[in-house]
Amino acid sequence: MPFATAEAPGSAHREPTAFPAASTSPLSYGSTATLTEGALAKAPETSAPPSAPTIDALRHAIGSSLVHAGHDSAAQLLGSGTWLLDTASLRIEVPGVGKKMLTLTVNAAAEKIIRQELQRLGAPSRFMVVPGEGAAQPSAPIAAPLAGSIQEAALANPLVQRAQEIFKAEVRSVVDLRQK
Repeated sequence: MPFATAEAPGSAHREPTAFPAASTSPLSYGSTATLTEGALAKAPETSAPPSAPTIDALRHAIGSSLVHAGHDSAAQLLGSGTWLLDTASLRIEVPGVGKKMLTLTVNAAAEKIIRQELQRLGAPSRFMVVPGEGAAQPSAPIAAPLAGSIQEAALANPLVQRAQEIFKAEVRSVVDLRQK
């Protein structure tokens, strides 16, 4: 078997070796790590993986996106629900709402917005909105309307008052369509 010889310029003849001398080259393109000797080598350092978003951050981002897209009812409904986040999915339990009403409020367009926000935030893209147990959580009392405002005029309307009596409803917002 032939042996390769490694000679340095200007030096005396050395013993033949089984392997030719290799020049040192960098570990990889752009690598600044130092070489280690032995069987164990130091693994390259990587940046820390992004942390999962909190439930409050998800609730705020999804609610804001739904309101911005015109799905105020879905945003309000989901905001009053109980959010449970695990590694694979998000579960939102909305108390006091039937399954049929839930599917009408959180429709396909709202689900698409929710899915996009979950993907943007790096959360699990799987989610489900289900009816929860018990009655809906009571909301904060609404302040009295300002004197002379459109809200005061709407609340004074006999048809609105009758609807409030029949349905035990409350007026949460009033939109003045005369200005549009």
